[in-house]
Amino acid sequence: MSYLTFNDIPLTTESSVKRNKRFQRAVFGDGYSQIMSDGLNAEKEIWTCRTDVLESTDAFTIEALLKRSADTAISWSPPDSTKSFVAQFTAGVLTLGYTNLSSLALTGYTRPTNYTANLVSGVLTSVTIANSVPVTVTLTENPKNYLLRDGWQLSYVSCNRYEIAFELERIYA
Repeated sequence: MSYLTFNDIPLTTESSVKRNKRFQRAVFGDGYSQIMSDGLNAEKEIWTCRTDVLESTDAFTIEALLKRSADTAISWSPPDSTKSFVAQFTAGVLTLGYTNLSSLALTGYTRPTNYTANLVSGVLTSVTIANSVPVTVTLTENPKNYLLRDGWQLSYVSCNRYEIAFELERIYA
């Protein structure tokens, strides 16, 4: 049974995401090194997607969508775009690690009375929330842009039944 979707395409739970961050490292002769992020858009994200077994009509409808989208950015909100976690303020600041947010809430606190939030940078400030007090954060990221990576694979399963596999790579457009 499908639990994930990509623009109304049902995906299996075998679908997954790989995320990492590019960085540069300079190593000096005395063993000292410096590490820095590799530019403004250093986060890399690749989704490996697979559909359930589909009737041929549904499979070819999806393939037509993939053909139309093969050379254009696809705006998508992945299934893990809404997150809830516990974090703590330090010196009146909480850096979430998530940026470009569409919504944000702290359980038990209101904005702007208890805290202010920069949804672009994902940085919160507060003078009323005590440091080191665990707060529950719930946020939703804005849709991201993706490109099809290396095409797609249409696999014949049985008479008029197919599976489709493809990868989406996040781009910054």
